[in-house]
Amino acid sequence: MQEIITIKPHHFIDIIKLYGAGITVFVPDEIMGHNFYKIGNQILNDKETKLKLTIKEDDICLPCQVFDGKKCTDALSHIPGFTLKNTYNSTLDQRIISILSLDTTTIYTARNLCSLIKEQSSIIFKVWKEEANDITKPRYELFNKGANQYVI
Repeated sequence: MQEIITIKPHHFIDIIKLYGAGITVFVPDEIMGHNFYKIGNQILNDKETKLKLTIKEDDICLPCQVFDGKKCTDALSHIPGFTLKNTYNSTLDQRIISILSLDTTTIYTARNLCSLIKEQSSIIFKVWKEEANDITKPRYELFNKGANQYVI
């Protein structure tokens, strides 16, 4: 039986965005020690990968150097009103789930989740509303490029 990967929706969007930027193989981040490379490669290599969404820690976060067993303790300074990545990322994930009417109890395939987000990809501007448009616009464009390649 295939393992179900628990993933934050913004991490999934980041994987597809990076795929749109031309990354087809993720490499380990030896400094942070997280599983972004492992989960990213699984999703890129198997579009039927089963995913369960969360706003808490996911399978990418668990081995990370700044994960304290409960939350991400990495500092954040460029987004007004947010001092920890954990709080900001949870806010992003809550927005994605709410706006797209996704569910944290449903199991999605990677292809299906990508299609669902792609259909309403303009939500990226609502989700990352604290960030400047010169950052959000490339995220939107690269996600769409990656999603178009991925769902074929």
